[in-house]
Amino acid sequence: MPELDVAQTLRTASSGDPDAWRDLVTAYSGRVFGLLVKHCGDRELAEELTQITFVKLVDQLGAKDGYAEQGRFESWLFRIAMNKLRDEMRRRKRQARPTDMTPGAGRGESPSGEANTGGLGVFAASSDEGGLGEDPAERLSRAEQVGRLQEAIAGLPEADREILHLRHTAGLSFAQIAETLDQPLGTVLARGHRALGKLKKLMTEEEPERKRA
Repeated sequence: MPELDVAQTLRTASSGDPDAWRDLVTAYSGRVFGLLVKHCGDRELAEELTQITFVKLVDQLGAKDGYAEQGRFESWLFRIAMNKLRDEMRRRKRQARPTDMTPGAGRGESPSGEANTGGLGVFAASSDEGGLGEDPAERLSRAEQVGRLQEAIAGLPEADREILHLRHTAGLSFAQIAETLDQPLGTVLARGHRALGKLKKLMTEEEPERKRA
């Protein structure tokens, strides 16, 4: 499939061309969904917010242009998705009550009943790697490594997890992340470096404790 000419596709879609709209959704919906589901741990919510993100895109296509550079469009699209997620998380937080008796509350489950990893799905796909002939011990070791990584990411502040998601889940460059978060590139580079440093430290500290267990 040839690479999508984003600038041309945006212009065509803004004129109401359904094929151009379908091309945009096909090219980006998977990445938007992947970012959201790994950030919130709730597939149902991620699907809903992905749809809302593209509805917002449709609303703004006629009023927005100047996205001739693909990276800039991606940053704008991911910013819409992340803003929608933050809005939803704030809404849910306002509705939450200390006496909430919802099944699964406090057990790390999402409202849909799925395990809520808090967006810890970054790199989790590696647990599915390896062929059917992989040694069971190697498969178990791989799963344990992914589990430890997820636990370490869970220990990071939200801002650090966000950087890791945008970099390793959405696949954005640091320049694109800076656009998405509306922050200076130097700030984003420093945050990314610190986040990886904290993650490495957490993984290092966890290893001796695991061996003693």
